[in-house]
Formats: sequence, structure tokens, C-alpha cells
Amino acid sequence: MLRRKDNREFIDAELFSRMLCCGAASLQARKEEVNRLNVFPVPDGDTGSNMFLTIDSVRSISVGKLDLSAYAAAAAKATMRSARGNSGVILSLFFRGMADAFAGHKTADTKLLIDAFRSGAESARNAVMKPVEGTILTVMRECTIFGESDFPKNIDGAIAGISKLAVETLKKTPDMLPALKKANVVDSGGFGFTIIIDGMIAALKGVSPDEIAEREAGADAPETRTDADFAAFSDEDIKFGFCTECLINRKEGIPEKQVNDLRPFLNDLGDSIVLVADNEIVKVHVHTNEPMKVISRMMEFGEPHFIKVENMRQQHSAIVTANEQESQPALRDEYGIVTVANGDGLKNLFTELGVGYVIAGGQSMNPSTDDFLKAIRSLGCRKVILLPNNSNIVLAAKQAANLAEEFEVSVVKTTTIPQGVSALLAFNPDASPEENVESMTMAAESVLTLSIARAVKSATVNDISVRKRQLIGIVNNDLFCAANTVAECLTMLAEEIGDREIITIYYGKGISAAEAEKTADIMRGLLSPRCDVTVVPGKQPIYHYIISAE
Repeated sequence: MLRRKDNREFIDAELFSRMLCCGAASLQARKEEVNRLNVFPVPDGDTGSNMFLTIDSVRSISVGKLDLSAYAAAAAKATMRSARGNSGVILSLFFRGMADAFAGHKTADTKLLIDAFRSGAESARNAVMKPVEGTILTVMRECTIFGESDFPKNIDGAIAGISKLAVETLKKTPDMLPALKKANVVDSGGFGFTIIIDGMIAALKGVSPDEIAEREAGADAPETRTDADFAAFSDEDIKFGFCTECLINRKEGIPEKQVNDLRPFLNDLGDSIVLVADNEIVKVHVHTNEPMKVISRMMEFGEPHFIKVENMRQQHSAIVTANEQESQPALRDEYGIVTVANGDGLKNLFTELGVGYVIAGGQSMNPSTDDFLKAIRSLGCRKVILLPNNSNIVLAAKQAANLAEEFEVSVVKTTTIPQGVSALLAFNPDASPEENVESMTMAAESVLTLSIARAVKSATVNDISVRKRQLIGIVNNDLFCAANTVAECLTMLAEEIGDREIITIYYGKGISAAEAEKTADIMRGLLSPRCDVTVVPGKQPIYHYIISAE
């Protein structure tokens, strides 16, 4: 309930804490509604969950003897360290701006509360490198723009007015952002923000967080379509595929110029960029196709507190598949095959060869057991074969096979992409799972895999000295040689091919078709005239070339 003294309303630390906790409870009950609206900046369906994980951190803060200024600062710090996803980071910045407005104040009256909301909106917008209208940022900004005649005279009126303006702005977001218009939904982050405000209003009326949870479940959604059509978007619509977040405990002596230099660096690598830094932390959120570059750069600022990389294309595909699964008939008796590959060319190759589900992943980006389980369950087949294609992924595949008890799941222990391709070509849909595992395993083991990549650091492995940025040659999964040119590397690798005659060269991301053909010509010159050398665009990261020899 509102505090009053000398006929004056005010909010203190205890009441502000209850407002935030009720906002968290309200969002907890309705986060799946928010998720189902999430199509921008990418259609990956996790905005509600990320915003809840961010604000839920306030429940662990003990008010004790804290005044409003100290509690707001503690809440801002907690939400910043717990922030997840684009909207979650923006929400934490909003609370940081509120804390700035409350600084030095033991309580807040109506004017200060409105100023705090405005400061929150400004703090969030300033940290986003390329603000977009029609998002949570717009809802935050517009919710305190009162006309002179309707400016609130008390705190109840202020929160009610903020809520009204926020909802009115939210309804307009589809007209501001084409992606929302296409899906016929309002902005998911903005919707989540209005839900938090609803919780704050309930707190002012004396409602507890537990009561909020019971009341909010099943509450009315905004006056627009409640579920986005995720199938209307394709993986290709996601320009930058990995949601990358880093929170670094900032070490002493890091100059501001070094932090500021992050901005152009991140801008070159992706979008949806949020950068926050103070004396204690440096936090980055970015959508990129090169997450390891971001993480490596962030490590220059100190020890990591939190690092997260999520494959948004994979998240989007899982949502679409799950939605389709609801209308699918009972399990089919035929086989389904799941494999792992990174690169559009490799993904298309496996799909053309009959794979039902390609999980994005590989070296440095290993799928989890849960990723395999989602793929298995999405196929609708009783018998499933998993091709992990990487030695680091085999265990996750085996764990998924053990957990998916309702299916007959087999794992063929492929540890390279060429092994996966060869195993797939040996698959017989009329054979039993045991027979297929045996024949596919034999086919995989008969393949020699050669790879060329660039060393990320200097090292000595198996008596082979490698300098940073040198080319390295790999035979199967073992370092074989170091070289300064592709031709030099190929010369050493070719000695391992022996009498194998079918050579397939998968060329990676950034390698042109013309460059790949020159590499193939070098290989032809090194091998017997009987060898058939074929070039395939794999578009894989990390490896310039993956070479299959059979």
C-alpha cells in the first residue's frame, strides 16, 4: 500500500521492492504469452523468458535498512548481472536509469517517480547502438509523455497513466515495425514491459506477488493476434545467427577509449548491439555470426562473469517444428536421420541426401543433449539415427539416445563431416537399426578426412610447432602439419591419401568458387591421374577446406 506522511504520498524502498517483485511475478505468469509474440529482432521466441530471468533477480535482494536510493542501486546491479537477451538487457538498463533518478533520495513522490521512468527510458535508449522504433524502447519513452491537462497529481494516477500510455503505444507498434506487421503482433518486449507495470499497480493496491501469480495466469492478451506465425519467417531471414552476451568483471586500469573502441568493432560484426560499462563491469549483447571474435575481444577487459551464445536460427527452427508437431499424426514407422553441420552448403548437402533434421553446430559450437532431443522428437519417426560428425558431440548424442526412451535411437559415431556423408550414403531404409549402424560405421571408418584451418595461437603439439595465424593441416582429428601457404599444406597432406581415388573438397566461408577450383587443381597435380577431385561449397566456418578421401 502507498505510504503517506503529512498528507503526502511517497514510495520508499520497501514499497518499491514490492512493486518490482510483483512485476516479476506478473511476468512469470505470462512469459509464454510474451514468447509467442517474439518475432523481432529475430523470431526465436524467448523474449518473455529473458525478461523474467532479468527482473526475477530482484527477489533475492533484502531491503533491510536500505533507503530507496540504495535499494534501487542494488536492484539495478542485480538485474544487470542477470540480464538475458536483447529485451532483458534493455530492461536492466531501464532499472539502472531509475536508480540514477532515485540516487540520494530516501523516498519518491509523484514527480520523482515519473522522472525515474523517464530516466530509465533514456538510459536504455542511450545504450542501444541503433535504436529501432516500434520496440520496447518506444513503449518506455512514450509512457510518460503526459499532456498538461492530464499530468498525474498522485502516485496511483501516475502509474495508471503510465500503464495507459504504454498500452496505447504498444498497440501502435505493428504500424511502426514491418516485422510486427508481417506477423500481426505487437512488440513482445513492449508487451512484457506493460505486464511488469500491471504488477506494479497491483503492488500499490496491496496485492502480494503470490496473489499476482494466481491472478495473472490466463489474463487477457493485447488486442491483436496472441501467437506469431513463426513459420512466416525462414532461417534465412536471420542475418546474424548467434545471440552473444558477455558480462566481464572489469579489471583496473582499462581506459575508456578501449571501451569506446568496442562500438565500431561490434558494429562491424553484427546488430542488436547493447553496450554497458562502468567501473565494475563491461557488458555486451550482440547478434553476430562470429561469436568467438566477440568473446575473445571481451576477455581483454577482465575475468568473465557470464558468457552465453545461442543459435537463433536453431531456436527459430525448433519453434516452427514444435508448432507443426502439434498437428502431426502418430509416430511413423520409417527412419528419421539427425545430423550436425555448420555452414549453409553442408546443411543443404545433408538435406538433399535425406537428412530430416540438421542441427547447427560443430567445432567450437557444440549442440547440447537437449538440442538432439528436440530434433528427435520433431521428426515424428519411431526409428532415428544420429550422426554427430564431431568427437566432442558424440557424448551428447549418446545421452540423447538414452533419454529418448519412446524412440528407437541409434548413434553412428561419426567424428568428421566426410564421415557423416559417407555413413549417410551407406544407409538402407529397409535394414534394421543394428544392420544400419554396422554398415554406416564401416563406411564412416573407411573415409580419410583432411582439413586446413588457420591457427588461433602459437603452440607445439605432437612435436609440431605452429605460429599464430599459420595454416595447419589436420588428418582426421589430429594435427599433422603447419605451413605458410595452402599449396604447401596440401603437398604434405596429399602424402596421406595413398591409393584413395575419390576426393571431395568442401570449401569454407569466405573462400570463393574460383579460389576453391585453384585448390582443386593443386590437389589434382599432387595425386594420381586416376583420382576424381570434386569441389563442393560447404560454407563452413573455421575450416578453409575439409577434404574427403575414399
